Amino acid sequence: MFKFCYLPFLVFSGYTAATESTSSDIDFGILSAQIQQKVAGRPAFQGTALLMRGNEVLWQYQQGRFTQQHAQQLVQGQSFDQHSVFFVGSISKTLAAVLVMQQAQKGTLDLQAPVKRYLPELKQPWAASVRVADLLNHSSGLIDLNTQSNYGEFRYNNLNFQLLGQILTAVTKRPYAELATELLQQCQMHRSGFADKADKVSQGWHEDQGQLKAITASMPVAAEPSGGLIASAADVAMLPLCMQQQLTKTSLQQMTTPQLLRQHRWGEVYYGYGVQITQTAAGVEWSHGGYIPGYVSVFNYFPQHQLSLVVVENQSLDPADFDRAAYYHDKLRSSVIQILSQSH
Repeated sequence: MFKFCYLPFLVFSGYTAATESTSSDIDFGILSAQIQQKVAGRPAFQGTALLMRGNEVLWQYQQGRFTQQHAQQLVQGQSFDQHSVFFVGSISKTLAAVLVMQQAQKGTLDLQAPVKRYLPELKQPWAASVRVADLLNHSSGLIDLNTQSNYGEFRYNNLNFQLLGQILTAVTKRPYAELATELLQQCQMHRSGFADKADKVSQGWHEDQGQLKAITASMPVAAEPSGGLIASAADVAMLPLCMQQQLTKTSLQQMTTPQLLRQHRWGEVYYGYGVQITQTAAGVEWSHGGYIPGYVSVFNYFPQHQLSLVVVENQSLDPADFDRAAYYHDKLRSSVIQILSQSH
């Protein structure tokens, strides 16, 4: 039976009036000290970290240089900065969810309609009952196209967003990457894209049996909505603003209403439509992470403070110990929450 658990505390849902804190008096120096800290058994941070309010950079840190493989040799270029691009993995899902919500606003897509309405070629029985909304919040129960289990419970699966990409193409008659690129431009995320930006991405490094090894990442077209986005830290910081600019208040609230509890190393984290929602000491937080071999990323947005924290790395450590793999990401998040909670 379908178990859909909307939660009663809409105050922690999404669209709350901003009670802007003054950042000019806040000392973010602790963040630099933390990201430079050497951690036993963990390689040093390699990538870009950024704290922004709107277009204003409040703090940033970069470590590493752009490298690419040429003729079996790694060639180094400029040092990383806030505009260096990386594969950002599942942060792609937040962008895809905005595109879906836009179509729902236009009336060309019904979130409560079954998937089969838009993808009639699917003959599997689940397609007649699983709704578009179920794909957005990972409650479809899909394991693969032919296997479904525990419908209505949170089960994270890239397939959900790959199907959403196909639905978007079906209702707009346009390739997903074309739709998404148009939105990226509207949201001033000019360095972001998909295969067209692949030659701008620095070499990734993936941990294999305790050793970091060079890896060349790529994403098939079908995976663009679930994990194919290429973006800079500065562009990712604009994504929560894009949500607010491109969606009506009603659509934004739908997207950022906590629906299903997902197990997470941070504790109680809920999932809405393509975005995580958490109640923190600093107020509501919207977030999403991404992990593909060679790259790890996360954005954390605090709407009451209008602040975005983005951390992207071009090295992916063993996901069996994600506390270690995301050590710097989590450390910075905790510090920002503490700083903001004390600045009220």
